[in-house]
Amino acid sequence: MADIEIEIDGNSINAKAGEMLITVTDREGISVPRFCYHKKLSIAANCRMCLVDVEGAPKPQPACSTPIADGMKIHTQNEKAKASQKAVMEFLLINHPLDCPICDQGGECELQDVAMDYGSDVSRFTEGKRIVADSDIGALIQTDMTRCIHCTRCVRFGAEVAGIMEMGGTGRGEDMKIEPFLTEGIQSELSGNMIDVCPVGELTSKPFRYELRSWQMNA
Repeated sequence: MADIEIEIDGNSINAKAGEMLITVTDREGISVPRFCYHKKLSIAANCRMCLVDVEGAPKPQPACSTPIADGMKIHTQNEKAKASQKAVMEFLLINHPLDCPICDQGGECELQDVAMDYGSDVSRFTEGKRIVADSDIGALIQTDMTRCIHCTRCVRFGAEVAGIMEMGGTGRGEDMKIEPFLTEGIQSELSGNMIDVCPVGELTSKPFRYELRSWQMNA
């Protein structure tokens, strides 16, 4: 791929044509929030948290699935980009339970970290939050399905890394649910790694449930 020059937040940057924008921003140390994106997994672009302002584009573009082109000018911190990111964060928190104090992911949760920068201290949503029944998907993984933000990292990990397509999404919109296809649950030997790729507390360790916080552990 040929070297090209783009501009991000007013700074000229050399990159390879066709690279995804989020790859360039990560390499340059430019912070762009994300949930569904993981550098070891395929691109899903379904959380929309990484929206940025690309000059000439009719609306904000997801950095994870936007290939760069020569002369492109991108803004990750301007008013348009920030407003888009905060709007996505507000939608994600509409149905997410406020149970951080009892969540095993608390303190090392990507949703917590991003919400501190892009969330609001007041919700405009007054209706009841959705409640999703938990699924028993195996001996290693404890589920709290109501916390799921539908990033599909666990689904892609199973299909692309573990090599077994055992999970998927059923339903649409607010009724969507991530669950195993079979009642026997997850059979893959790598299933425990799904806990690590989950950006929220939807998948946690069943044997270690409520034992310790991450900062209480010694290396």
